[in-house]
Amino acid sequence: MTALRVNHTSGVPIYKQLVEQVEFMIEAGQLEDGDRLPSSRMLASNLSINRNTVARAYRELRDQGYVVSRRRSGMVVSGAGEARERATARNRAREIVRDASRECVALGLPADEISSLAYHFGLQAERLRVNVAFVECNVERAQYFAEELSERLELPVDPLVLGKFDPSVALDVDLVLTTFFHLTEVRRLARPLGVEVVAIVVAPHVTTLVQLARVPKGRRVGVLYSTTDQAQGIRDSLLQSGLRNIEVIEEATDEELEKVDVVVVPSEMPELRELVDGKVDVIEFGNVLDEASTRMVGEVVDELRDRKATAGAAA
Repeated sequence: MTALRVNHTSGVPIYKQLVEQVEFMIEAGQLEDGDRLPSSRMLASNLSINRNTVARAYRELRDQGYVVSRRRSGMVVSGAGEARERATARNRAREIVRDASRECVALGLPADEISSLAYHFGLQAERLRVNVAFVECNVERAQYFAEELSERLELPVDPLVLGKFDPSVALDVDLVLTTFFHLTEVRRLARPLGVEVVAIVVAPHVTTLVQLARVPKGRRVGVLYSTTDQAQGIRDSLLQSGLRNIEVIEEATDEELEKVDVVVVPSEMPELRELVDGKVDVIEFGNVLDEASTRMVGEVVDELRDRKATAGAAA
């Protein structure tokens, strides 16, 4: 933090200068999650400024999600990854606006009219934005399917893990997506907020099905996942597809592995494969989004946009 400087003649409030410098240091990778900021007393003394000014800067950094307050450690950097993603998005936005502005100037539009147009379309896009969250039972699946849905729907989808978020905050969105396995639980969480919940179909990848079909009859198949509930869901799915001799493995112990000939593990969790590799044959269970489900979600998103457009026109 020795790089922090203040300029008393710049016209920018001192607290704002501190905020901007710390934000830059986090976005540039000079500060990482867990790094401790100096106490307000120490920083104020080093910079010869009022301690309340530093405290105000720290409050703003905390409110913006850059730092968290911990009793023994004081202010600690948090959310560095998200901050860098926002910085990348801003840089990309600058490029888009710069190129568009140059084209508008070439067409003969003055700067104030370009600014007015950008503001108008920005407000319109903001009003029509549909906020979507995807809820699953573990981090890997939540992130994997959220990324897939983001690409398919061409809009950001926030991954959420059951039991690890405050529904009143995280589910304050326009649409919540989940799998049929978790539909009842997610609807219970979202009901008080009146938010729409849609379940999507997640199917085994064709490669997984081919590998499982090649397992000789009579061989015992174990299912090992991060949670027992999820393993049971996969087992039930495989039983419905006609496979037999399938059981859930709760732990990758030698005793448990001796009970089976083949172990099915999720493709998005390579650490589970490492636990059983070399001890038993392994099949990675890959999942894909059902195309019909994805199209249906796209239609729901379009309908939500239409509602927002209608509401905006009425207002």
